[in-house]
Amino acid sequence: MQLILERLVAKIKQADINQQSSGRLPIEDMFAPSFVSHISAGDDVYRFIGHSDAMFPYGGHLIEEINQWQKPEDCLLSSNVRHTHHTAQITANDIPTILDDFGASIKVLSLDCFDTLLWRKTATPEDVFAELANNPVGRRFGITPHQRISAAARAYRAKPLENGSREIDIADIYRIFTSLSCEERELLAEAELRTEMNVCFAFSPYVELIRLAHTRGIKIIVVSDMYLRSGELRRLLARHLPADAMQAISKIYCSVDYGTSKRHALFQIVIKECGVPASQLLHIGDNDVADAQAPRKLGVRALHFLQFDREVADFLRLQNAASSLIVLEQPAPEAVVIPRYSPFRPIFSVANLKPYAPETVIGYMSFGPVLYAYARFLMDEVETLQQRGKRVRVFFMLRGAYLLSAACEAYAGKPVGTLVRIRNFVARAASFKTRADVDYYISGIKPETDNLHATAKQLLLPPEVTELLIRIAHQSDDPRTAFHQLLHDDDVLELIFKNSFALRARLMRYMSKELELEEGDTIILADTGYIGTTQEYLARTFKEEFKVDILGRYVVGSDEPYRAANSKALITSPCWPRLFEQCCTVKEGALEDYDLYGVPILGDTMFSDKQYEKVANVQAECLRFINDTKTFFTKTSVTHEYSILQQAAHAALFRQTYMPTEAELEYLKDFEHDNFREPGRKERIYHLENAGNIARCLPSPSRQGAYETRSSGLDFTFSGLVQRRFQLDLRPEDMNVRFSPLKVAIGSIHESKALLLRAHHLHDGYFSMMLPYVSGTSVKMLLGEHYEWLQIADIQLLCGATSVCRNVLSSLYLEEINREGEIYQCLSQASVATIRPVDLQQFNSPHCYNMIFRPLVSRASDPLRSRGDSQ
Repeated sequence: MQLILERLVAKIKQADINQQSSGRLPIEDMFAPSFVSHISAGDDVYRFIGHSDAMFPYGGHLIEEINQWQKPEDCLLSSNVRHTHHTAQITANDIPTILDDFGASIKVLSLDCFDTLLWRKTATPEDVFAELANNPVGRRFGITPHQRISAAARAYRAKPLENGSREIDIADIYRIFTSLSCEERELLAEAELRTEMNVCFAFSPYVELIRLAHTRGIKIIVVSDMYLRSGELRRLLARHLPADAMQAISKIYCSVDYGTSKRHALFQIVIKECGVPASQLLHIGDNDVADAQAPRKLGVRALHFLQFDREVADFLRLQNAASSLIVLEQPAPEAVVIPRYSPFRPIFSVANLKPYAPETVIGYMSFGPVLYAYARFLMDEVETLQQRGKRVRVFFMLRGAYLLSAACEAYAGKPVGTLVRIRNFVARAASFKTRADVDYYISGIKPETDNLHATAKQLLLPPEVTELLIRIAHQSDDPRTAFHQLLHDDDVLELIFKNSFALRARLMRYMSKELELEEGDTIILADTGYIGTTQEYLARTFKEEFKVDILGRYVVGSDEPYRAANSKALITSPCWPRLFEQCCTVKEGALEDYDLYGVPILGDTMFSDKQYEKVANVQAECLRFINDTKTFFTKTSVTHEYSILQQAAHAALFRQTYMPTEAELEYLKDFEHDNFREPGRKERIYHLENAGNIARCLPSPSRQGAYETRSSGLDFTFSGLVQRRFQLDLRPEDMNVRFSPLKVAIGSIHESKALLLRAHHLHDGYFSMMLPYVSGTSVKMLLGEHYEWLQIADIQLLCGATSVCRNVLSSLYLEEINREGEIYQCLSQASVATIRPVDLQQFNSPHCYNMIFRPLVSRASDPLRSRGDSQ
């Protein structure tokens, strides 16, 4: 072990010396061939205003950049703004004459497939997966659109780790559905292809373009970034293109067949195989980067096809949202109407609940029904397995399942299982036997939660190695990908495998000694949930060694496609109830390791005595509820179907999560949880005191926590629920049509430009406005023309959509403005606040300023006040 460590440290230090002397990062020379992680389609980043392509590039001509950046509807003086004409963009009306524009210089016509040659009847590509879910095969396996999208995202993360490729096929996507057999995955893949066939149609202007090109002797090809292979895409095209148009297509290039995309090397392959100069190839497609910018760099004549202008696109986006919501207006039987069961009402009637202390409302009236239903669920599962002749062993996973064990014992009147100390961190860490095991773990980390130190710790790398690896990774343009590449070094892998082997041996001693497993046992891991990580990794590691079946029975389960096989849950929910989890724990430290004899080694308790005291009070009320309910139902001979108890439990947990009372919010406000990605780190579960600030920064409630939205009002909470449930593509400016005007002047020594912009309303009277950043220029805000008094909460310089480069509020230059904290008094109509030029040569991302402010008193002489701000 020590020799490996010394060899690895020496190698990394030498690489560091080489990097310092050569000025570049020689990762590809040190280790395996490089790869770049796939950036999946779909932007889950919050946009303050406008579209992702509205940011102008760094530097350049001032007026042109402002025109590129500014949305027309956000500029009240749009008639005075010169709009640039982008000749590299075409619309449907341009297609019939496009070949004439190029004369005889074009020898090859290349067309993108989806949203260019082939369109879908659905509003978005994701709606195809909803159609798949309604397919008989999809219904048979319970596939949801979210599962299909999530599976593709994980497949894109896994592929580069597997073989360095960025491209996946449809089989890679369905391989993520670990609970299905190979035959079932193949059925789903074929069902998806047939679904695509049913919803696609050929866009007639491009069909006519193919015919026209064919008559002129132009070679026609299709080039697509797609997880369908060329044979599958050919089936799809043949289904919808007229026979003559289909025969005119000489070849279909799919990115997955070549292991590279259009924005990387696919067009290089296309140019070489076509055998013509790049300038004689015309490509048309709907993606500006992949279909226009990338091929242009190679000399290809490339045109960006705009299906709709911005006004139509925004209109359709809102109409798509309306299509999801019409179910709320539909009467029965069109809409799904289910009876609302409340089996525990008589318990609440006879129980002594006064003075309705918070622990009573949380424990007796909310979590108690959840635990009662779970106890019934678990006992039914045990009985069913025993009737099948299984020897069932129930293990409650400490710390989180402590209350579950007590609840089941109260329900059954006897001990039900054994409390065990196996933690998901340990189960993962003990599973690394091969590089594939390491890659499987890494592919499960979502980019937004990837912490390199946490990943290294999970892989049991020593701190000194971790720091060296991270230091080298951060010298790359893509530290995350570089770090994952470094993990593939033979010495790094050997170190991981040796440490994992040693931990696995200690864990096996614990399991053999404490759990008394026998061959053929059926193990039920009982826990609060959520994906079943511990169960999954224990099954991957020990199922064959112990020759046992490992099942999971949870309170709350995820609907992710890679959830553990052989798992069931009382409730399936996209939301993980952390407060419920914390109220189920026992006061002891987290499992850190096992000694050589398999004895658990626990860390210190993490949370405050006050939190543990409150948890104990809630647990006592939960158990009181179960005992009272069991007594009442026994006396009255009342029985309830499991489905009724399950629905009541779900309603109780939902109510506590999204509609907590004021007393509950106060009681639980200081509760913390431990971060599963970073052992030893704890975080507040919610921050009521920051809820207002969060609402101002993230006005879309779908992007906030349930407790934070509750403090802003139930209307805010329900709006977030609806947006998440129906996956509505709504932007902050869609939430209301209220705006507030602001005139700004963007200036440099050579020129300046005045714009009258409008800020969109956020929450609680606050407005958000994006102001353009142009290198070497200042931004003057003519506040006095519109306001007498206003409150400026923040002005930040952003890199990209949300990353903050710098806070510039404190460096404002004020003219005829008095300031007291966040309150600004404009002394005259000429009052101006100036954001001085900021030097950002060290940054490469697009930039803009974001100002959040609240008008307090508008200027009476402002002629635009009636058009916007109604305050």
